[in-house]
Amino acid sequence: MALDKDDIKQLIAILQKGLTDDEEVEEYETPIKTTSPKQTKKKITNNLFDSMAESRMHKEDVEIDRKLNKLPPTERSRNYRPIQVRCRVCGREESLNPALVESIERHKCNRCSTSSG
Repeated sequence: MALDKDDIKQLIAILQKGLTDDEEVEEYETPIKTTSPKQTKKKITNNLFDSMAESRMHKEDVEIDRKLNKLPPTERSRNYRPIQVRCRVCGREESLNPALVESIERHKCNRCSTSSG
């Protein structure tokens, strides 16, 4: 059962009268635009965070950056001298980058780290 335009206009007029407590309401003449979810477009707004003072605060945190850095930044092409470490669970020996090892005595290989138990 489909409603034609006249039926929809009459229905809107009845609903408007009910909302305005029986006041005189002009008849609704403009059609209602219905859009499906595919047709709606989101309004793109500017990022307000860029204009806030907080967006530049991390650049001023030089002191905490010095405390948190273990090693200074290095280029990817830089060579390293690997160290020999033994897994504390299975006893397997590996040669690793020293930046990846916290403590030689407490090293655990990848196989033992990912296994259950």
